[in-house]
Amino acid sequence: MKRLLRFALIGIVLLAQTSCFKENDFLYNKKTVVEFQATVVTSFAVGKTYPLLPIKNGAGAQTTQVNLVGAQRNTDEVIKFSVDKDNTTAVEGVHYSLNGGTFTIPAKSSFGSCSVNILTGAAPTGTTQTVDLVLILEGNGSDITPNENYKKVGYRISF
Repeated sequence: MKRLLRFALIGIVLLAQTSCFKENDFLYNKKTVVEFQATVVTSFAVGKTYPLLPIKNGAGAQTTQVNLVGAQRNTDEVIKFSVDKDNTTAVEGVHYSLNGGTFTIPAKSSFGSCSVNILTGAAPTGTTQTVDLVLILEGNGSDITPNENYKKVGYRISF
């Protein structure tokens, strides 16, 4: 009888202890940002704060996923992007075209696709056989801003 009472008491104590754990609800309550998926999952280039993805001259449309970090929207969101002039050696119209410099994240979605067209351009003069194209996210101009750590992605175009 003592043994049964002891096991019953241990069982009651164990059941009572499990109800004392705090429930953690993980909610993102910060500002909404956008970021390049390739920058999140790819190692940065040496001395850079973004990756340089290798592609061939004339590769055509290159699409990279952009993540919306925050609450999904009820309407489509048009996100702007541009070329980082300080880090880009490729020439627009010769090596690439931006296709308008915008893309859309659909309503009720956390992902969009940023596209740039890699043209068949002339090789640079000299011994360098590559040019770099670095894209930078700008956000939607109001409440969606770029994530400062993952707002750039680069393409190294080889000839």
